[in-house]
Amino acid sequence: IRMRKRTTKLAAYKIDKKCLEGRRYEDFLKYLEIHPDTHIVQMDTVEGAKGESCLLTLHFTASSFMIAFKRDFNDSKSVTDIFNDIYDRLGANQFRKLFPVILTDNGSEFSNPAAIEFDDSGKRRTRIFYCHPSSSYEKGSYEVTHELLRRIVPKGKSWNTYTQKDINLMMSHINSYARAKLNDKSPFLLFSMLFG
Repeated sequence: IRMRKRTTKLAAYKIDKKCLEGRRYEDFLKYLEIHPDTHIVQMDTVEGAKGESCLLTLHFTASSFMIAFKRDFNDSKSVTDIFNDIYDRLGANQFRKLFPVILTDNGSEFSNPAAIEFDDSGKRRTRIFYCHPSSSYEKGSYEVTHELLRRIVPKGKSWNTYTQKDINLMMSHINSYARAKLNDKSPFLLFSMLFG
C-alpha cells in the first residue's frame, strides 16, 4: 500500500502586498547585515476564545523579556493605539532605543506598518519587517515564552475575565522566572542590565 503524495499549498500573506515592499524577511536579513548590533523586538497576537479579546505581545529577543497588552478587538487600530501610547509615555529617544526593529507575522492586525513606523509628524520611530507565512521558526525565541504564558492561560480560554493589571502581574511572573538559556538569570534582570 502506498500513500498518495501530499500536495503542499503555499500559505498566502494576509496583508496587502504593498505593505511588504522593503519589509520582507529577506529585507530584515539584509538590514541586520548592515546593522548587526540592532536589538530586535518580535511582535505577535495571542488569541483566547475566537472573536473575543486578545493580547498584543512584544518580545525583546536579547533578554527574552516580554510585555503584553490586552486588546478588545484584534484589529490594526488597536495595535497602532498601543504603540502611540508607548511612544507618548517613553518619548521619541527612549522609544527608538527600545524598538529599533520589530519583526512580526503577517496577521491582518499588523496591516498598517506605516502608522507604527512613523509618528504624527512623519518622523521614523521604528522599522517593521514581516516573516514568511506559516514560518513561526523565523521568530522561534518567541514561541518559548508563549509556552510559559499558556501554562497560566491555556489555549482557547477567554481573556475577557482578565484586566490589564492581571496581564501585568502574569508577565511580571514570567519575566522573573530564571531560564537555563539565560545562564540562570531572569529576563527582567537582563533587560534591566541592557536598558536600565
